Amino acid sequence: MSGLNQELVDAENRVDQLRRQIAASACREVGCDMQSYGGANAGCGDGCGCSVPVNVCTRCGDCDYGDNAHATETRQQCAARQSA
Repeated sequence: MSGLNQELVDAENRVDQLRRQIAASACREVGCDMQSYGGANAGCGDGCGCSVPVNVCTRCGDCDYGDNAHATETRQQCAARQSA
């Protein structure tokens, strides 16, 4: 096997090893793997019909209960519409 081919095999093996480590790691080490779970009312004010995403970690089950960057942006946009 040529030198470059062996380097490629070694690199692929290293990537596989890192993927296995990440999958087995605690979320505090590698961060949560948040996936969409559904939505919740944004709670911007009376009569608010805005919806924000709710995310859950696929590894540890932690839920952000709609407290995320997208929800913050949605609430800011709603406030701007109501004040206009």
